Amino acid sequence: MMKDIMEYCLDYAQILGASYVDVRGEHYYNEFISVVNAGVDKSFTVRKNGVGVRALVDGAWGFSSLNHPTKESVKTTVENAVSQAKMISRSIKEPVTLAPVKVYKDKVATPRKLDVEDVAFDDKIKNTLEWEQGFKVSDEVKETMLNYTAIKFDRTFMSSEGADIEFNNSVLWLEMKTSATRGGKRGAFALYHGGSGGYDFLTEGDPSELTMDVGNKAVSLIDAEYAPSMKDTTLVFDPYYQAILTHEITGHPSEADRVLGREAASAGSAWWAGKIGEHIGSEYLNIYDDPTLPGTCGYFPYDDEGVKAKTKVLAKEGILIDHMHSRETASIFNVEPNAGMRAMTFEYVPLIRMSNTFIGGGDWKPEEIIEDTKKGVYVSTRKDNSIDDMRYNWTISAQEGWMIEDGELTTHLKDVTVNGIAPKLFTSIDAVGNDLSIKPLIGCGKGMQMLYTGNGGPTMRGVADIVGG
Repeated sequence: MMKDIMEYCLDYAQILGASYVDVRGEHYYNEFISVVNAGVDKSFTVRKNGVGVRALVDGAWGFSSLNHPTKESVKTTVENAVSQAKMISRSIKEPVTLAPVKVYKDKVATPRKLDVEDVAFDDKIKNTLEWEQGFKVSDEVKETMLNYTAIKFDRTFMSSEGADIEFNNSVLWLEMKTSATRGGKRGAFALYHGGSGGYDFLTEGDPSELTMDVGNKAVSLIDAEYAPSMKDTTLVFDPYYQAILTHEITGHPSEADRVLGREAASAGSAWWAGKIGEHIGSEYLNIYDDPTLPGTCGYFPYDDEGVKAKTKVLAKEGILIDHMHSRETASIFNVEPNAGMRAMTFEYVPLIRMSNTFIGGGDWKPEEIIEDTKKGVYVSTRKDNSIDDMRYNWTISAQEGWMIEDGELTTHLKDVTVNGIAPKLFTSIDAVGNDLSIKPLIGCGKGMQMLYTGNGGPTMRGVADIVGG
């Protein structure tokens, strides 16, 4: 029934004058459980299905979506998309052109042993309550929170060019937060765990061990010291910190709409605009965006324009190579589309978004990087961040760290605030580990849409400042 409606949308939009049309049909399911201090704080499930229609008319885009569509009700949706495009076409300076792509007909389903919906919701509540108990490693642990989220969707993409792609996927994650106190001192720690797959993604491991680790971290940070102010300091970043670093200062500025200045009024632009082919970092800097990695939060086989996913090499040996593209921006840059378009659900127009963005690994063992460092700071896990509009100046704090003295980790630190300049850090990179790891980064916002991505990298050494606490 859904495909019949989608085919009708394609045909009717072309009758109304669209030169190109694509339709995304989706059955969407979302569930959420929050356990706070050993009790269920809230829980819910959301189910919806609908279509999103995108029409290109006279060089301009129009978009409209509809929940629970029928052939009768979707007629107005198509008309809205086409009329929007016609109205916008009167004022655009340059008409949209789409780079050509190979057209695919395919069906892809993420492998899973245990479908999210095959487990009773009450059992998931019981599991979440049990996992949350792992935080209580001592009486010093005072506040705990464990949030479980799962999203499952069956999505079909069809276009007037003949594409017909079905993708069935589910993404799950746990958000773990806890704090501990002793006397007047406090320690706090938070971590995400997640990826794509079935409910077995969680149950085949032991989330209780993760929550125990988070509880122990919070306790250990009670006595940790605040870092002193340090200028032009040698820093060693762990893969957890790399997740937020790569997301903010390599991922977002690689979105071609930002590079073109189209995001400047709302989200910002990119300092490396116009620098394709130029050195932006040392020979140890390699940056990738790769949706093809199974099990990650950013996994998909085709983007929301029907472009087949592939590894995007954004920078190689310090040279800026490419950006993340839509078919429209690929035409502007005269390059091939590289599957950069994603939408939160059928209700939203696709935007250029990250999938799994990371810095590539090297040959160093992580411990060798520390042993080779005379003096500096080892920085671990993310906390808060503030980035300028150009993604040039950045401040990203870590939950913990250690002083490095004569190749050894010494004083335990908390709330380590790192202040840097993107090209300065990139050119200072002189050691990259062989421990590349992709971590979940949840809640990336752009254009009123929140999405899940994978980000990370290896242990890496570079230079930036520490702002004393």
